[in-house]
Amino acid sequence: MHASRKVVITGASGNVGTALLRLLAAQEPGTAVTGIARRTPPHTPPYTRAHWHEIDLARDDAHTALVPVLEGADAVVHLAIAFQPARDRDYLRRTAVAGTRAVARAARDARVGHLVHLSSAAVYSPGAYGVPVSEQWPRRGIPRSIYSADKVAEEDVLDEIETAATADGQAPLLVTRLRPGLIAQHDEATALLRYAAPSYLPRTLSQRIPALPVLPLDRTLSLPVVHTEDVADAVIKALAQRAPGPFNIAADEPLTADLLRDAFDAHLVHLPAPALSIITNLAWTLHLSPVHRGWIDLAYATPLVECSRARAQLGWHPRHDTESVIRELVAGIRERSRSSSAVLSERSPAARLRKLLTSGPVTRRKLP
Repeated sequence: MHASRKVVITGASGNVGTALLRLLAAQEPGTAVTGIARRTPPHTPPYTRAHWHEIDLARDDAHTALVPVLEGADAVVHLAIAFQPARDRDYLRRTAVAGTRAVARAARDARVGHLVHLSSAAVYSPGAYGVPVSEQWPRRGIPRSIYSADKVAEEDVLDEIETAATADGQAPLLVTRLRPGLIAQHDEATALLRYAAPSYLPRTLSQRIPALPVLPLDRTLSLPVVHTEDVADAVIKALAQRAPGPFNIAADEPLTADLLRDAFDAHLVHLPAPALSIITNLAWTLHLSPVHRGWIDLAYATPLVECSRARAQLGWHPRHDTESVIRELVAGIRERSRSSSAVLSERSPAARLRKLLTSGPVTRRKLP
């Protein structure tokens, strides 16, 4: 990127956003960075790299709030996503789909010119499990996965915005779509536990997870994975190249049941994916777990991704292999690693107790 450019990043305090701010600080010290988040993170590195605006993309007035923030920007990087409250389907979809519409429309109306959107390999249709697919594979998603359905809908929105921008006489909005596999890193561990573990479980349980004696999984697991820093690197290369269209982003090797077994130092017990889905659905229905069965479907239906387009057009290649990514994540779970932002931090005991007593397993987020 040119040193004088201005970049706006939504979801800048999250997993990929935090890594991107670190890379921008190291590689692009002259680039002006504006961060958008629902809650402004603490004034500590790497969050000092950005000038912050608090905007909840699920709000009806998100587009109106975004336009003046995006004016004068050379590019927008759209990373914002919501995983909680897990049972508040309306809020999750408003953040993902309506939020993407607000960002894309605001980028067009503010005449930004380039939008880098963080999509997912979850947009791909079933039918090629364990086989690498190109960006041309059908984009209909995994039916029972809420995350997959929303990611597909986000890309549908981008299709509409790109067409509308051309039809109304404005310069077309150049859109880059990054489709990574499962994104993981050391500092994400606490956030993942918060998404996956019920509020009533003690924090000390997380220290025992890396030493589970038994790991019940379908042994056919074959999932694309990528380190968070490699995704952030792909964003920077996409900004520099201004390359339109979709790009698969993943490590060369898939995540397998054997790799998880070794990382957790556990005994692998084969449990067929349909049985895992039934058990997960039962725990969800009884409000014993915040994990929806769609995540199991996603793990056993998402194809591997072939990344030659990103290598050729972006000059991108993964610097972390899958085994190191998973071992780093497990070490983060053991160490209860975290960042200082609200997204990646750990809830205090008082906050966990307050959430359990006031909200319970079923929560809904109130829009201001």
